[in-house]
This record gives sequence, structure tokens and C-alpha cells, in this order.
Amino acid sequence: MASKLCNQWVNDRKLSQNEIRLEVELSNNSNSFTFGVTSQQANSTNVVFPTEKRLQQSDILISSEYKIFVAKPASRTDTNYKLRTYGNTVDFTAAQAAALDGEFYSNGYFTMKVNNDVIIPLRGLFNHHYLPQTQQTAALGAGAPNDQFRGAEDGAITAEPNLLIIGQKTYVPQIILNTALPVDMGFTRTILIYAGILAQNATVIS
Repeated sequence: MASKLCNQWVNDRKLSQNEIRLEVELSNNSNSFTFGVTSQQANSTNVVFPTEKRLQQSDILISSEYKIFVAKPASRTDTNYKLRTYGNTVDFTAAQAAALDGEFYSNGYFTMKVNNDVIIPLRGLFNHHYLPQTQQTAALGAGAPNDQFRGAEDGAITAEPNLLIIGQKTYVPQIILNTALPVDMGFTRTILIYAGILAQNATVIS
């Protein structure tokens, strides 16, 4: 009987492959950028962007991997932009690209707390930095072939096995830089994607 009840409980959770996508705008007036995990949590920008897919408070994501990108939307409501793993000079100015490759990816780090307990003390952003092999025959731009890139690997994914992200707990994922970025970043964002198994309705919302 106990086994049957246990199986029923698991079946009710509707386990499935899933991702949550969290975003925060980068700026040159801070060296700390906090993501909001659920829609009830604020990020450093205090904006829920239209391309975010945050975790429901009633759900749990068993994350097996996470990815950190940068992007240059045209506005805070833009939904048509590319995810990058380096300072691409088609999207970014030369100064912005240098800041992303230098201060951000080469020397910044990722950390995460849950209910004030540090569960990821420090993970270098350099693990997510990928400058793809070029197929260019000319300077990067409209007349050159596109970059070679595979979203399934190539700096996009690093493993953090069995990281539970529970909607009812207070998670604080942050990117910390040693110094503030040296140039105005416009609408540049950093995007954090957790991928794994989602358990729906696994926690009780009081």
C-alpha cells in the first residue's frame, strides 16, 4: 500500500524535462547582479523581462546543468536577439565587447545562496566563456560568414548535479564582478538558464 501511495505521489508531480530562464540587465554602476528565480522575487533591474521563464512557487526543478549568456536586446521589451557566450562585436561596441570578455567572463564569478545558506560559493564565469572558431574570410560583419557555434555544448553548459531549485525557498543567484564594468552597457543583459527535471505541484503554497 505504501509503495502504491508513493508511486501515486510521484505520478502527480508530472515529472518532465524543463528549463527556467532568468535575466538581469548589466550596468556600469554596480559590480553585483542578482537574478529573480520566481515572479515574486525581484532582480537587480526590478523588471520581469518578457523572455524570462521563471519557476512557479509550487514547483521544483532538479537542475543538472546551467548556462550563462550575454545578449544585447534593443529594449527591455525586445524578444528578438541572440544569446552570446562572448563579447561579439556585431552585437556590442568594441568597448562593450572588451568589457564582457575581460571584466565579465574572464574575471567575474557566479554564486548562489538559498535561505542565506551558500550552496555555490564561487564558480568562475570563464567556464561559460566560449569564443567560437571562426569561418571568416573577412572582418566580422555583414560581409563575413557567421560564427560557428553549437548551443548544446561550446561553453554553454557546465554541470552542477542535483541542484534543487524549490519555488518555496528564497534563492539568490548572483554574478559578482571585481569592479564595475567600465563602459555604459545599454540594454545588455546576462541570461541564466537552469535545465533539468521539473516536478510540478511538488510544494504547498500557503
